[in-house]
Amino acid sequence: MKQKTLVIILGQARADKLCWSSFKKNVLEELDADLALCVGKSSTNDNSNLFWANAKFRWEVPEYDDFGDGFDQLQKDRYGKITHWRKILQVQNQWLGGIKAEEEHPGSGGLLIYFRAKLYDFLVKEDIISSYQRFVITRSDFIWEIPHPKVERLNPRYLWFPYGEFYGGLTDRHVIISSEHLNAYLNLIDPILHNTDQLIKEMLEYNPYPIWNLEQYILFHLKSLNIAHKVRYIPYMMFSVRKESTPTRWAEGVYDPDLDCLIKYPSEKSRTALTKKYLTDRSGKIMLFNNYLMVMILKSLFFLKKKTLYTRIRKRAKILIRHLLGNRII
Repeated sequence: MKQKTLVIILGQARADKLCWSSFKKNVLEELDADLALCVGKSSTNDNSNLFWANAKFRWEVPEYDDFGDGFDQLQKDRYGKITHWRKILQVQNQWLGGIKAEEEHPGSGGLLIYFRAKLYDFLVKEDIISSYQRFVITRSDFIWEIPHPKVERLNPRYLWFPYGEFYGGLTDRHVIISSEHLNAYLNLIDPILHNTDQLIKEMLEYNPYPIWNLEQYILFHLKSLNIAHKVRYIPYMMFSVRKESTPTRWAEGVYDPDLDCLIKYPSEKSRTALTKKYLTDRSGKIMLFNNYLMVMILKSLFFLKKKTLYTRIRKRAKILIRHLLGNRII
């Protein structure tokens, strides 16, 4: 039975000239889905932007100089008061980037937590959740090399993530979820604002070393809600890109002359290439297996890719050293 799907671009509607055509073909049309944007206010949010022009729903979020102000406003709206929640920043080191304080974190993790909370509020306020069975939350700057698997092939009881880019947790870049998991996945902010001291205690017990990032916090949050066992994986199908002129808060990227743009995370491109080569059928569709087998295959493929690359580098290094040392055997 077909499940009505809403694809949501979170954060910014950027890189449309690079990414729209592959997104339209391999995501929107493949899933027969509607498009929504939950993005920061910008002068480029107009019909000259292909994502904006083709979205059914458009929600703009303030672009604060200090996103702590946005946290304050949400806390006041939800709980009627503003507390000293900023003490949570003592749990270092980059999962709350974008919030100004003495113990300020780098990056944009705090922005992404805030945007998720605002997205959930928009969905509830406009009574959109009841209109869709599945939600795909993603980003605009992906080039899609492979068609997205139909949501009907992905059991709605589970939360589906691309396998990779974990950084000790779960990737924050793409997820497929049903309506029953929206609140759990999107409201990462509630423990921060509602019970700050308890959250600090639990996070430091879970991981006492100051190396927290957003990926780790997402996994920790799902574990705290006792739904982490519902996480399932699909192969990578896409990779993030940017033009050199496009601002970024984190990865600068590596230039790709074939695409004439920067690949933000080369490992994404490698994973996508492996999927395309080994895990698609003759029609180009992704092959899916039970979760245990899927993880074993994906882990093995990426390991062998890295091992092959290491072997090539090692062989070339040996040739160079032989040349430099006058062809002596080493």
